[in-house]
Amino acid sequence: MSDKVLAIKMFDEGIADYLRGDYKDSIKKFTRALSHDSKFALAYSSRGAARLKSGHTKRAVTDFKRAIRLNPGYARAYHLLGLALEQMSDFAGAYRNFDRALEIDPDLAVAYHKRDCVLGNRVDDCIDIEDLEMADHLAAMRVALFAAEREAA
Repeated sequence: MSDKVLAIKMFDEGIADYLRGDYKDSIKKFTRALSHDSKFALAYSSRGAARLKSGHTKRAVTDFKRAIRLNPGYARAYHLLGLALEQMSDFAGAYRNFDRALEIDPDLAVAYHKRDCVLGNRVDDCIDIEDLEMADHLAAMRVALFAAEREAA
């Protein structure tokens, strides 16, 4: 099996673990995916999402920034970085990243919501939607990966 195929297999297993709420195992699977493909931006952003859910915010920030370096046009990575910065009470940084996500993808509705939340520092009013955002992010990542695989074929 090629490294790319192994990376995708580990990525898929990581997504399944994440959706089951097993963030620790999902982090391991995303890390294994990255050992097979170190330029797999979706795996970095996914591992960052799992780290964010696990309370490892600084490590999540590192993963989101790496995903952005690898794919500067990936709006959801900016959005997730904004979520992490918001958790760190860096509201200005969070706002900038939500805004950047919207520049890339004006249809990313959750980024409008989160940008409004940090603008008013109404974090407590905005926490409930985060689980839906993460599930939406994971689904969008998988769709993007399928599209990339189809283009490569």
